[in-house]
Parts: sequence; C-alpha cells; structure tokens
Amino acid sequence: MGADALGAFSESRVKLVNDYLESNLLRFEKSCSQRFEPLIEAMRYSLEGGGKRLRPILTLSAAEALGLNPKDVLPAACALEYIHTYSLIHDDLPALDDDDTRRGKPSSHKRFGEAVAILAGDALLTEAFGQTLLLSESKKFQPSQILEVVELLAQHAGVRGMVGGQLLDVTINTSEASLPEIEFIHIHKTGALILASVLIPTKLISIDEQKIQNFRRYGEALGLAFQISDDLLDSETSIRYSRGPRKKPKPCYTQVMSPSEMKQKLNLLIDHAINSVSSLGDKSKNLVDIAEFIRARKA
Repeated sequence: MGADALGAFSESRVKLVNDYLESNLLRFEKSCSQRFEPLIEAMRYSLEGGGKRLRPILTLSAAEALGLNPKDVLPAACALEYIHTYSLIHDDLPALDDDDTRRGKPSSHKRFGEAVAILAGDALLTEAFGQTLLLSESKKFQPSQILEVVELLAQHAGVRGMVGGQLLDVTINTSEASLPEIEFIHIHKTGALILASVLIPTKLISIDEQKIQNFRRYGEALGLAFQISDDLLDSETSIRYSRGPRKKPKPCYTQVMSPSEMKQKLNLLIDHAINSVSSLGDKSKNLVDIAEFIRARKA
C-alpha cells in the first residue's frame, strides 16, 4: 500500500510498516472485548486508507542512516502513523475541515458516524504512546532513551506542535493571513510531526550535537517542503487530490505566493534538506530519496 507512490523507496520497506500495523490491530482484537470491535474496525479503516507511510519510513530511514536496525525502531514508526492517522480523522470532522472524503473514500465520520470517528482518533493517539514503550522489546535501548522518545512525541504532536498548529489553522482569519503566519502554522501543523519522525532515532543512539542539528535542519526543511507540495497539488485542480472540494477556506501558500514562487521555494527547501545530510555520504541515500520524492511528487 503506497509503495508505487514512493518512487525510489522499496516495496519491502512499506510492507514492513504495513505488516507491523496489521499485527498491532490483530493484537487489539485478541486482547479486547468483542464489543469493542466497531472501534477497532474504525481504526483499521483509517490506518489502511492508502497513506504513503511517509512519517514511519522517515523514521526507518533516519535510523538506518545512524546505523540502527530499522526493525528495532518499528514501534516508534508505528506510533507516528497512529498519531498522523488520528489527526486526519479529527481534521475531517465537521467542526474542523468538514471533509466528506479522504483518499477517495468516505471520511471516518461519514463511514462510522462522528462519535465513533472521534473515539477512533482518541484510541489511536492513546495507543501511540503505548507503542513507543514497546521499543524496550528489542532490548537495544535504555529506558531513559525511550522516555526521551515519548517526550519528543508529546512535544511535536501536542500543544507545542501539531495540535497548536491545528488551532491556528481553524481560528485564523484566512483572508488576512500573511506569509509568516501561514509558515508558522505549517511549521507546527504539518512540519512538527515530520520533524519528530526524523529526530526520533537521534534519541536512541549516542551521537554528537552537530549531527543532531543536521537531522533537525533536514526535518524542518522537509516539513515545509511537504506542505508546499500539498498546496501546489491542490492549486492545480478544483478538487483537492486527496479530499475532494474544500468546504471551508484554509490558510495556504497559494494565497501569498504564485505557483512559480512556490516551486522555487520548494526546490530551495529540498536542496537545503539534502545538503543537511550530505555529510553522511552513502548512508543518506534513503533520506535523499525521500526529499527528491517530495520535490517531484504528483500525488
């Protein structure tokens, strides 16, 4: 699922993430009362909705670049996909973006009703932090390192990151949004979780501060580049490529930049991301591939 869209990424890597996600859903089914099956079904529906798995693959690729075994960080990669998926479920709700479709299918609240959709999002967010604790199963990481991952996720997914950005996204006067305001929103709403995806492996290994800052620069540039590519794709059609027609106005780069200016900024950000990890040599290949995919993506 999603392997073709990722271009240079191997199908086996996407399969690794998908298989792990499915094993977790099966574990929930075996350990929970059958009366909770509608909730697990709603979780599965959105998790298997055709996503590219960009965030978990970023984590696996960053781990490989640092010499870690990608399989050892799968619990954290899974946690990121849980958080991302919960955010999409809630984002589609009538109180927020009010989107009826997601990736060509009915949104969760259209398929299961608002109450179940909200609870499915709540469940995914809660279980995400349980997933991070499963990093201990490999016996490769210290408890203090795992706690740092938990803190990183809370920081980037919560008030200081994604949720804070979402607040501004739904409350700002869209018609008056300036470029700095739009950029501030997307650094948090979209960029924070992408940055967390890149930084998580840096918490699980002892490395120097310069290398951490290089990963940070890569993640920050990639997060903004991804949002610009989203806005470019949306500007090229009257129906957004992943969610159909927009019901509510939202702050986006197309309000303050022309398509050519957006493409120029996108290329500068991608170049900056690639340069930030160039010191890794061949170990940066997967991270470079991700950046180039975002530069050229069509879906």
